[in-house]
Amino acid sequence: MVNAVLSNHWPHSCDERLVAHALECEVCCEVASIATLIHDDSERSRYEAHVPAAGQVWWRAAIRARLDSTQAATRPMTWLHGITGAAAIGVLLAAISAAWPMVMPMLDRGWAMAAGYFPSADAATAVANGVRLSAMLGLIAAAILLLAPLALYFALSDE
Repeated sequence: MVNAVLSNHWPHSCDERLVAHALECEVCCEVASIATLIHDDSERSRYEAHVPAAGQVWWRAAIRARLDSTQAATRPMTWLHGITGAAAIGVLLAAISAAWPMVMPMLDRGWAMAAGYFPSADAATAVANGVRLSAMLGLIAAAILLLAPLALYFALSDE
């Protein structure tokens, strides 16, 4: 049955006994109908397949290889930009930490002048300590807010 369908003999050019058997036998009838559908589909797809020209396939492969090699070559530079951005943030934070002892006396002088406005020395000291901590955190946050977008730009840029 399958051989008759695949050789394009089914049902007109094959033996009449086979056609009669396929009409009576349920399994052979299903095999004939399914094999016919599969054979027709394969014939149709053979003529509908659009195979590109060899030159076009070669050109696409060359372009793809060039793009892959370009991406592989730029990958270390991307990592280097990211590491450079992280190092710049670290240097900035180290500079702020190194400059902090010089900033503290200026803050203390300013708070010594402002301490006269507070009713007790304990309140002035508490406020001065809070401002010192807030100033340090503010400088660190400002440094991160300024350098983080720059570091992300260099780390994520494709150029």
